Amino acid sequence: MPRLTLILLTLLFALTHAEAQTRRWTTADGLPTDEVRLIIELPNGQMLVGCEGQFCLTMGECFVPISCSTQDTRELRPYTQGYGHLWEGDSLLWLHDFYRLYLFDARIRSFIPIPEHRLTEPSVKDFMESHRGMSNITPKAQHLVDSLGLRPQCTTAIYDRQGGLWIGTREGGIVYLSPKQAYPTTVHDETLMQHVRNYTDHRGRLWHAQDGGLLCEREGQVPLRFDSTQVAGLRFGKVGFVCELPGGRYLVGHDLNRLGYLYAEEYRFESLNGKHPKLGLHRNLVGGCPINKKWTVIYSQNGALMLDNEADTLAPFPPESDIEIYSNKYNCMVSDREGTLWIGTQNGLFFTENLCSPNVQGVKTTRISGLTNNCIRSLVVDAEGRVWAGTSCGISRITPQVVNFGMEDGIPRVSMMERAAMLRADSMLVFAHGSYCTMFRPEWVMGGGCMLPVQLLSIGVNGSNRTFTGEVPLTLKYDENYLTFCFSTLDYAHTLHARYRYRLKGLEQEWREAASTRGYAQAAYSALPPGEYTFEVQSSSDTTPWGQTISQRIVVHPPLWLTWWAKLVYGAMAGLIIVALLNLYLRRKRKMMEKENDERVNQLFERREQARHQFAENTHIDPTKIGINEEEEAFVTSLLGVIETHISDSEYGVDQLASDVGMSRTKLYDKMRTMLGISPADFIRNVRLKRAAHMLAHTTLTIAEVSERVGFGTARNFSTQFKRMFGMLPSDYRDTGGKISPSDAPTDYICHGDRL
Repeated sequence: MPRLTLILLTLLFALTHAEAQTRRWTTADGLPTDEVRLIIELPNGQMLVGCEGQFCLTMGECFVPISCSTQDTRELRPYTQGYGHLWEGDSLLWLHDFYRLYLFDARIRSFIPIPEHRLTEPSVKDFMESHRGMSNITPKAQHLVDSLGLRPQCTTAIYDRQGGLWIGTREGGIVYLSPKQAYPTTVHDETLMQHVRNYTDHRGRLWHAQDGGLLCEREGQVPLRFDSTQVAGLRFGKVGFVCELPGGRYLVGHDLNRLGYLYAEEYRFESLNGKHPKLGLHRNLVGGCPINKKWTVIYSQNGALMLDNEADTLAPFPPESDIEIYSNKYNCMVSDREGTLWIGTQNGLFFTENLCSPNVQGVKTTRISGLTNNCIRSLVVDAEGRVWAGTSCGISRITPQVVNFGMEDGIPRVSMMERAAMLRADSMLVFAHGSYCTMFRPEWVMGGGCMLPVQLLSIGVNGSNRTFTGEVPLTLKYDENYLTFCFSTLDYAHTLHARYRYRLKGLEQEWREAASTRGYAQAAYSALPPGEYTFEVQSSSDTTPWGQTISQRIVVHPPLWLTWWAKLVYGAMAGLIIVALLNLYLRRKRKMMEKENDERVNQLFERREQARHQFAENTHIDPTKIGINEEEEAFVTSLLGVIETHISDSEYGVDQLASDVGMSRTKLYDKMRTMLGISPADFIRNVRLKRAAHMLAHTTLTIAEVSERVGFGTARNFSTQFKRMFGMLPSDYRDTGGKISPSDAPTDYICHGDRL
């Protein structure tokens, strides 16, 4: 009997609800006035609505005004008698009312000025005179208008591309009649309520509490009753829940925090409270949810635990620490086909995967976001394995993504009853609330999988709408960099809960997702830098993949001071500045180098002068004081060594010296002139004389012997040369003990002896 009742109820539901659904739009939805005279569908699916000389466009479930300057229109004389429109191709639309003529460009969805020469064309003239293009209500539409009782108020009625009827009224705005389709229904039925509120086992038997016991209703058979008079060990008053366990046992929660096994076939009940006193700490056992053959989750109004069905032991519930951050009041649980456990609480919906025992390490618990309401009252899995939730404010589909349903879907936004949701054998979902049940097939609220292409409806630039067309880039100034894009599938027939994703190429590569609000979605970008961008948007329904990409190019020009030629000027100026600075730097560097070079030259001159005086004023020749660097010191040392070797040879001259030191006569001459300012011959003579002076001062050799040892041919020549260098004869020099300064000798001889 109950099943027959449900079948009849389903047939009645299908007959009465496969009808059109009506909606109404008024000034509260954006209409300029509630007196609607013109409704015209544009090629992109938007509806152009005329309200006594004021116009607006649909944005999904709302309307936005379109500005129309009287300077762009033409006054009609004599005045016409009605309203009309005439398409010129698929882009230009002529409209008129009692007083004026309008020209609308459907490509940019904006009114444009009427050229003077167009007013004389026969088509426009005939349109104004004969009112061609007036909205004609078809007999089918008239029947529907009459069925709604709108004939006295109706001003125009047209069908849209989806088969929905738009009815304009004189005082009530727009009435929309969607195409015939199935919608959820809400019924008051005690039998259905009993099924959805109670537990049905795998045999189709309905278990529910009755008069301090349990009643198991079997189709076509006498119900089974389990109470204390029939079942051994059964002592309970009020049954809270029943759930079937593997092996034919039933887990029964009763009297707030009592728990036990019911062996239905044996009419035997086994209480668990005696074994587990901790059960008494729970305020109210709400339900049980088997997760596998061994473990069942028991949840209550102040916590949860896990029951080992085989060992009859209790264990902690691993996700409890993550969940109770939000709430410890558990309302419902369900395990889906994938083994995921869904947990509904007073403050949030959670899911945990791979929970096969209390000892599982690293179980991750995730809280679901995006729900209209976080108080989860009931959970159910549909025939396709999707999870649905009844909340304190309607119904939401959880997987594969969260979708919230409301009045526009035929779902009442009321608080659903706790643990009162079921999947029927005919794949229909039922949720209980109050004394009513809302029932529907998932595809009825998901749009049946059809999907209209997304449309880019408007582009706001710094807060004002800008006309655009997809074929031409929208060019903006550098300070027009706050952009708002509005887009929609423009689905009026049924709510698809369309999802959108978008991106602005040139700024980002990853897609962003956006949810629909009143039939459309938005994307906003602020402080957009100059450059070239492409805005892309796609749409998808709950059951379809992402659709075709709609794109619009955007060009934000840089300011005058950031244009390419300005940058070229900046580059040239920077180049000139760099050249000037480099030139200044080089000049300063050159001056510094010249100064340093002068200082080095002066120092060199001073050292040369000191070396020459050292050579001239001392009888002892020290190479370290004659040479100004290591190279010259080594050179002087080699010269002295060679001359000392041949000092007694009176024939030893410049050619032999140059050969011995490995230099040419000219190079040797240049080097000696550079170092000491004398010639090589003078250097040889001076070395001989200085050696002789040393011998005179430190030996008892005769002057003739000294002369012979230092390479002078005769003592007379030796004495003459000695006096020229030291200013006295060798004998006098010996008498003074070698203390006569050579400064008394002629300077030019000392330093410039080659000139003598």
